[in-house]
Amino acid sequence: MPTAASDLGLTLTTAVRPPVEDPTLGIDVPTPPARPRAHRFAAVGDSLTQGFKHYAVHDRALSWPALVTDLLGVPFARPHDHGPGGYPLNLEFLARRALGRPVLPGLVAGFRYALEVRRAYEHPPGPRGGPRYEDLAVWGWDLRDHLVRTADTERARLRPGPPTRLDPRVRAPNARAAVEVLDGSRTASGEALTSLRAVRDLDGGVETLCVWLGSNNVLRSVVELRVVASGPRFREVGAKDAYTVWTVPDFTAELAEVARAVAAVDADRVLWGTVPHVTIPPIARGLGGPLPECGRYFRFYARPWASEETFDPDRDRHLTGFDAWAVDQAVDGYNRALLDVVGAARDRGRDWRVVDVAAMLDRLAVRRNEELGARPPGFAPYPLPAALEGLDTRFPATDDAGRLRAGGLIGLDGLHPTTCGYGLVAQEFATVLAGAGVEFPGGHRVDFGALRRRDTFVSDPPAGVGTALRRIGRLDRWTRPLR
Repeated sequence: MPTAASDLGLTLTTAVRPPVEDPTLGIDVPTPPARPRAHRFAAVGDSLTQGFKHYAVHDRALSWPALVTDLLGVPFARPHDHGPGGYPLNLEFLARRALGRPVLPGLVAGFRYALEVRRAYEHPPGPRGGPRYEDLAVWGWDLRDHLVRTADTERARLRPGPPTRLDPRVRAPNARAAVEVLDGSRTASGEALTSLRAVRDLDGGVETLCVWLGSNNVLRSVVELRVVASGPRFREVGAKDAYTVWTVPDFTAELAEVARAVAAVDADRVLWGTVPHVTIPPIARGLGGPLPECGRYFRFYARPWASEETFDPDRDRHLTGFDAWAVDQAVDGYNRALLDVVGAARDRGRDWRVVDVAAMLDRLAVRRNEELGARPPGFAPYPLPAALEGLDTRFPATDDAGRLRAGGLIGLDGLHPTTCGYGLVAQEFATVLAGAGVEFPGGHRVDFGALRRRDTFVSDPPAGVGTALRRIGRLDRWTRPLR
């Protein structure tokens, strides 16, 4: 058995988890009488719910929960954007500043932009407190983080003192984001609350709570291109950073604690998003043709700028196809555990529903489904809205004239959706809500034409992204002997 599968306690199989066709899992729940709720909509999640794109917290009015609440015609309390494009570093803004110039002036412009971002966000946190938000998403957090971390635990990570003059990075950006989101979520005595406790303490109850968690229990496997199975310290903040993929039993144990915390929330209904297969986004580029043992996978997964001509498996960091296969099977185990949690809650009379966002991404996976020709049975091509035709899940590339040549659904960080991609996520959640009988004043369909116009990367792409990616690839090859 390949090492990754052995470490994760898995036996590799070609079986694929089928899409969830019925969000109720076929379990009827009596419809409770309508009650007035102070909060029509709340969300707990990670970067995908926060609207993170192009490696920055930016345009939170275009996150998928904000798009859903726009359709519902209800307010959604969330932090406001400020500063030059968000942080840690908005790669779209960076591309507009730095690309399309000669190399040296481009590097100088990019460095100046990064310093501008640091000056905008690198500041001591203000006094404790602030508004309470219904948007309780914090990028980078896994299941355990939402159970134990608070604004105060994250304030402690914001080191005092001036930054290094030539270091353009925002220090502890994740901690800053958490403080921004959670600082107002406190008890009357000032005790800081976790995100799950914060949503429980929203006065007046919640009509719809959306929970989309779990990606960060596996995401680092493709970011760092290594599989390290969770071990006995998976519940310890700090120590768990050594792991990149949670085993299915460890994930299931964490999910059970999250489910108990969610069950304590006074919510009429809860929508749970499934965990996407992290091997599909182009942060890890498939190379080498299909894996003979399972044609859904490439033989290797390397950096986005790697190519068939230059990739060297003996020298370049990569995952094997067996690694990617094992990671996907772990995610399938996570989602089976999630379905069990939702089914058990429905058996107890709770209106919990599944939003199978993972299946949507599986259906959109253009390289896996089209290049390898390995679309699984039951995963029909995803019908993109007419306004989004021509966009796909490949790494975004533009030519020197600013024409989009590939991608458009995943941003420049290779992981997070663009605004158009988040629109597809919003549509999945809105469709499940409409099926639950929730009324949308103007209908529950996203206006994708208007959304595409608001997506600055897709509607007005920065020039030269393809050229920049090739240059990064050449730099990577030149520096191989130094590594």
